[in-house]
Amino acid sequence: SPSEAVQLEAVKKCGYAIRYIASPSEAVQLEAVKKCGYAIMYIASPSEAVQLAAVEQDGLAIQYIASPSEAVQLEAVKNDGYAIKYIASPSEAVQLAAVEQESDAIRYFKDSWFDAE
Repeated sequence: SPSEAVQLEAVKKCGYAIRYIASPSEAVQLEAVKKCGYAIMYIASPSEAVQLAAVEQDGLAIQYIASPSEAVQLEAVKNDGYAIKYIASPSEAVQLAAVEQESDAIRYFKDSWFDAE
């Protein structure tokens, strides 16, 4: 496996290069998703920090995160209101942040979010 320095240089040029790195360190993962949020799809169990960096780069990257925390959800919709369509049961705070960023993101709201109220 290439050294971490080589791995870092590769993902700085193209985040997707991470798919060719076996067991990348968190530093390599962070650099990859900072370059391209969608690179998170090639990371097996990304930490919260890696998840946040991915959705900061591209909110729609949340679609590749299993069970994102509310903090990750908020960051995603603040980056792109349409990211809400990939969130299973967003809190009211996440819903509000989504429509503040993109008013017509409301079209992705699901009736099931409100059934319990």
